[in-house]
Amino acid sequence: MTPPLKLERGALVVTVSATLTPEALNVALAHQQLFLPLEPLLPDLSLATLLARNAGGRRRLRYGPLGRYLRAALLEDANGTHVMLGGPTLKRATGYGLWRALAGGERLALGRPLSLTLSLCPLPPVRALRLLRCANLAAACRLGVRLDAAGFALSALAFARNHTGAGLLLAELEQHGAVVARQLEELDQLAQAEGAELLATPEHPWAMWEALAATQVALGSSHTLDLTLPRGHLAGFVAQAERAAQHYGSTIQLWGDAGLGALHLVVPDEGLGQTPPPDGSVQALLATIRALAQRVGGQLATELGVHAPVAPPELVAPPLLHESRASSPRRPDEGVPPAFPGLRLSPTLNSDRAACAFPTDQFRAIVGPRYLLTHPDELACYELDASIAQPAGAALAVAIPGNTAEVAALVRLAATHGIPLVCRGAGSGLAGGSVPSPGALVLALNRLDQIEIDITQQVARVGVGATTAEVQRAAETQGLCYPPDPSSQIVATIGGNLACNAGGPRCVKYGVTADYLLAVTAVLADGRVVQWGDGLIGQGCDQSLAQLLVGSEGTLAIITGATLRLIAAPRTRRTTMALFASLEAACATVEQIRAAGLVPAGMELMDGPCLAAVEAYIALGLPHDTGAMLLLLADGEPEAVHAETQHLADLAHQGGATLVESARTPADEGLLWQARRAVSIALTRLRPRRLGEDICVPVTQIAACVAHINAISTTYGLPIVVFGHAGDGNLHPNILFDPSDPDEMARLWPCAHAVFAAALAVGGTLSGEHGIGSLKRPFMAQALSGGELAAQRRIKALFDPLGLLNPGKVLP
Repeated sequence: MTPPLKLERGALVVTVSATLTPEALNVALAHQQLFLPLEPLLPDLSLATLLARNAGGRRRLRYGPLGRYLRAALLEDANGTHVMLGGPTLKRATGYGLWRALAGGERLALGRPLSLTLSLCPLPPVRALRLLRCANLAAACRLGVRLDAAGFALSALAFARNHTGAGLLLAELEQHGAVVARQLEELDQLAQAEGAELLATPEHPWAMWEALAATQVALGSSHTLDLTLPRGHLAGFVAQAERAAQHYGSTIQLWGDAGLGALHLVVPDEGLGQTPPPDGSVQALLATIRALAQRVGGQLATELGVHAPVAPPELVAPPLLHESRASSPRRPDEGVPPAFPGLRLSPTLNSDRAACAFPTDQFRAIVGPRYLLTHPDELACYELDASIAQPAGAALAVAIPGNTAEVAALVRLAATHGIPLVCRGAGSGLAGGSVPSPGALVLALNRLDQIEIDITQQVARVGVGATTAEVQRAAETQGLCYPPDPSSQIVATIGGNLACNAGGPRCVKYGVTADYLLAVTAVLADGRVVQWGDGLIGQGCDQSLAQLLVGSEGTLAIITGATLRLIAAPRTRRTTMALFASLEAACATVEQIRAAGLVPAGMELMDGPCLAAVEAYIALGLPHDTGAMLLLLADGEPEAVHAETQHLADLAHQGGATLVESARTPADEGLLWQARRAVSIALTRLRPRRLGEDICVPVTQIAACVAHINAISTTYGLPIVVFGHAGDGNLHPNILFDPSDPDEMARLWPCAHAVFAAALAVGGTLSGEHGIGSLKRPFMAQALSGGELAAQRRIKALFDPLGLLNPGKVLP
């Protein structure tokens, strides 16, 4: 019997019951050539159970954990109230990402999932396996790390020890057929050079690992460990763990995934006898091995759900969907509920902001005279961002700290005196999120710009003042890639990207900033420094708290550093331009491309008015009757890019494109993207200013929404041009206006309100990646349900009970 599900094929999104198993879901999706890439080693686990663990299954090396695919969840709280968190769109920068915090966030007690909305993937064209035998388990781990570094299209590198003591490595590849065929030959050569023996692939190649997982869960936490290790330390740690077991007179089973550094450890009952000795040798062995793991940066993981480690107090929250008097910031003497004592602020905090004079000398002592700005001319440089937002009042000073310790000291001092804090990066935001609040201390975090690339682990450890482009360039020098690419990447900082969960054109294939966050260092409202996330694969016990800070725009905590996931740099790329006589035809083609199972690296849309403005500026020679343009980017392995480019061109022709051109050289690439890059300058020639929005709507609703926006333009007598990232429904309607014209200014915000309403009417959201800030804050009550808004306010009160962090932003 087919389970009930709501599938939007053109958007690759499905909504299903949280009690459904991934096996049942994938059986139902198979005829659509789609699947949820969550294939656990243990059968019959519900999606809700796997979400609580943020599990990833056997192919998490390629696809990551379940949290990466969650778009929305319908929850039920203890009172039976239903609350929807999130929505159907890939991008959603509308307040706090509570739905993301559900992944591995069981202790946050947000509620019981009833249904989940999930992104899907096309079934891989070809999947192939290699079973390799190495001299021992450590050798298998070393080979796995070597294969992962070689850039193969791997989905798994499972390792285990067989009955003879040899190390087995199951390498699985997924890609276009020609790519898999070529890479299998290369993999075989590399494995043989490392002394590995190629074995015949058994009928059920995963049977050994399924049995190991079942054993581990059956024994429970008293006999097992679920760890993630830095890949470079995996082989050495395996040898250390085996020596520790010998010291305790025990045997242990070790297995996992070498590409991830995932390690599962089991002390079998027979290892120390059926009944553990009274001296607690099993627990002593496990404690020793866990300590060894911590020494090399290892972390407890949640994949199999066999651990229930006691969380630090600050990681435990009461149910957040319950109505309570904590829906607004508390007085300092109220503190925080006992269930969340870790966020209790110091009793010395002063909520009377007028009671104390601004302690200039104390702030100056923290950062030094050079880095505390108080002169009005200096403060003026920090009054605005790239939006039209105006400050509600003057800042008292600007502090420019040089490290996390200085940030923490500034926050403690500000909290003691009841001084609001507003964080700022490059000031490239488009929603007024970094515009000063009255009487605030602005923290300019640009000096926190360190970048460290770990090639083996494929991560970047960065300060929030580093720009996106700097991180991308640093990764590229090592053959790696940081995919998020907002258009302001040259100046925008990682801190700003995290604050708004920025994305860019490549999000349709690669996801948003939150999908690459593995750990954060942050300063809480009382000045305490926390480190959340495992920094390895994103399955740590407090990963949900790290995710909660993404998109919070500096209102919950001040992020000072982050560990970001990197991927292998695509070997090649190719762009196809398609012109259409109508916007409807272009949008229908976008749906057909997604429905065909293609996931391009970019699908950029420009409507007719936008193209006309560009043509008037640089005269590209576009036909005058062009109603829309699509730019379609394919990247990856050469064979796959060639096939995908041809398929994209064919679908564009079938969709009624009047002209289709594919780049053949890098120079061609530049020419095809010239129109998209010229948009901003071209629009300034039509009107002096523009209000650039970034609504996000379901892919299937793009055409209807843009048609509605065109009607709004006529109604309000203001030009609106639309361009954006069609592949994920992220549109940028730009309302053009003249600030010296009182009539146009009077119509501006009613016009913007109508645009927001058009997006919400089709299931969209106020913001895909720019955030809410101060400009969109008045519309939040319409964008979120009462239950979701109450939950967000509850979170704010828990993290910032005095309301000192970026006041007047995000929440109404």
